[in-house]
Amino acid sequence: MINAHRKALVILFIMMLTAASCITVSAEPVVIKDKEKGIGVETEERDRSLQDGTLIYSMTPVYPEDFDEGTYDVDALSSSQFFKITQAKLTNDGGSIEAVIRISSTSYAYVYPGTAAEAEAADQSKWIPADESSGFGEFTLDVEALNKEMPCAAYSKKKAKWYDRDIAFIAESLPQENLHVELSADGGTIADTQEAAVKVIYIALAIIIIGGILNHFIKKRFYE
Repeated sequence: MINAHRKALVILFIMMLTAASCITVSAEPVVIKDKEKGIGVETEERDRSLQDGTLIYSMTPVYPEDFDEGTYDVDALSSSQFFKITQAKLTNDGGSIEAVIRISSTSYAYVYPGTAAEAEAADQSKWIPADESSGFGEFTLDVEALNKEMPCAAYSKKKAKWYDRDIAFIAESLPQENLHVELSADGGTIADTQEAAVKVIYIALAIIIIGGILNHFIKKRFYE
């Protein structure tokens, strides 16, 4: 009976981990909030497929026309811990978005809006140099849309090599009153998923530890 209980706990642990790793991605129509454009009208003039990538999932892409012009501090994610974005400032002006990102080091001399292979093949004039006046690496990038992953190759000073990175700017961090579209309630980031997975692991470990303690006392009581 005791072994059966322990096997059940292990199976429960595996099931919880599996559930944490499974994310259902579904595409939904974008809903315009502006009354003049029609509440609940599905937009068909652009490809607004929700993202299913390494950083974000089921998020509504937000383009320049989807939020008020101005400058905003926003959250940004990077696919690499070695290219951690600590600060991001967006400017939406004249139908285009420009972002200034700050990373946590001065390890990278350049970035390029594309893959590492594309950066190597590009003319050096297309490389975006780091501004290190703040004591950290800062780069200015053109952004197509928020909630949409974009490749951003980074050139390592130490390795003298381009590395593939992906970054994403999170529209949910914009003031809600400045948005013209409804964001998907089902969207999230890989950081959310990792945090949830860690909680599941802690709960599962606690169950296993408690089960082990109970198992110990049961054995001690009935077999000693």
